[in-house]
Amino acid sequence: MPRLRKVRLLVSLGSLSGLVWAGTFATFTDSGTADSTFTAGTVDILLSGETDDAYAFTSLEMANMKPGDVKYAALTVANSGTLGFSYTMATSATNTDSKGLRDQLTLGVKKVASTCDATTYTASSDVLTASGALSAGAIASRSLAAGTNEVACFRVELPSGSGDSFQAATTTATFTFSATQS
Repeated sequence: MPRLRKVRLLVSLGSLSGLVWAGTFATFTDSGTADSTFTAGTVDILLSGETDDAYAFTSLEMANMKPGDVKYAALTVANSGTLGFSYTMATSATNTDSKGLRDQLTLGVKKVASTCDATTYTASSDVLTASGALSAGAIASRSLAAGTNEVACFRVELPSGSGDSFQAATTTATFTFSATQS
């Protein structure tokens, strides 16, 4: 047999045996996939049920104050988000005249169970803001789990020693709450 013919025969036999071998050793196969969905959590602080991040705290307002007057008002701080957070509060006060009422008024804030009055305020030992100048009122970092709330009892007083210079004085206080995920 000529040499070229022998090479062709060997190549043909090799290809044929390769096909037979592949068919003899065939295996079953399968595959699968795994999907995951990722959703970011939310931080949402609600003040007494407001829905637009602006609560008119009218229950704390006082008109016709006189020295010695005290006002109590509850403000519910709620975590309506899906993540726990820490919140703080800062107070700013602006006098609408030159009499300086903001520096005369005092503010204290304590956590209470639900009712906010002189009895529950005095009984509470959970101080959020120690009694001091209204304009300096602040709440340091407080943790609140998702779906929970706490009631802050605000106490504002025009001290008994306030003199005649504060008659007809007006100030506006803004309590700014900020929440940061825990």
